[in-house]
Amino acid sequence: SNQYASSEATSSFVGFANLPNQVHRKIAKRGFEFTLMVVGESGLGKATLINSLFLTDLYPERHIHTAQ
Repeated sequence: SNQYASSEATSSFVGFANLPNQVHRKIAKRGFEFTLMVVGESGLGKATLINSLFLTDLYPERHIHTAQ
């Protein structure tokens, strides 16, 4: 009898090849924090890029002033 043999069948693969998927699922469930820096001159669309990536409004109260 092998001391490492399990009497229960596993429901998913185990091993190094599956580690990226396991880590991805764990992070997706738990969430994570990160820092993102977007640099550029005024008016190039930095806030628009962030809004598009995260489906949110970075500055909801900001009013865009147009030249008249």
